Amino acid sequence: MKRYASVLLLGLLACTATADAQEAPAAYRLVVTYDRPGLQVPHWQITLPPRGGATYTGKPDKGIDPGEVTFRMSDAGRAKLGALLSRSKGMQPCETKSKNLANMGQKDVVYAPADDAEVHCSFNYTDNKPLGEALDYMLSLAGTLQAGLELERLHRYDRLGLDPVMVHLAEDAKTGHAVEMGAIQSTLESLASDDALLDRVRSRAEQLLALAKQQDAAKP
Repeated sequence: MKRYASVLLLGLLACTATADAQEAPAAYRLVVTYDRPGLQVPHWQITLPPRGGATYTGKPDKGIDPGEVTFRMSDAGRAKLGALLSRSKGMQPCETKSKNLANMGQKDVVYAPADDAEVHCSFNYTDNKPLGEALDYMLSLAGTLQAGLELERLHRYDRLGLDPVMVHLAEDAKTGHAVEMGAIQSTLESLASDDALLDRVRSRAEQLLALAKQQDAAKP
């Protein structure tokens, strides 16, 4: 009986390990560059390496260039992007064949799956639905990171200006226009712990930190 129980336990552990391996996001490298003159941040780039910290660089139209910012991407977010890009058929078709479209921002994408060759795509607008959804997520992520940088600036130089930015960020988080709250976790923590700030600013920071924990706990 003991031997049978041991065999059964080993079988369960093997099944669990297999399930965990299947749920783990596949490794890939992704670099997205975005250019659209006239925006507050007309140029930015996000790099997701196969593992480890991701990086963001932006060049604001006004203000100080923050240089390279390292942030943490959730496993669920990595898995979502990986699944979308794996369904994009090598990001082909890339640019739409429709003519006379407005400038929606030039997106330059380099995608390198671990088990396949690197592919590249540059477009203003694409009819490739999985690719478009992946880029929408990256645009929302860039918005979160830019909001975090603005919150850091305001926390240092203009604390009264924090309230409207926090209101906007909280609304964007509800609608999905801001994602990956864990990417700005340290900024939110500094706001939530500062007794000199307005209570509603600290409260929203705590709510967004709770959302970050939910996103981190979400299964890929």
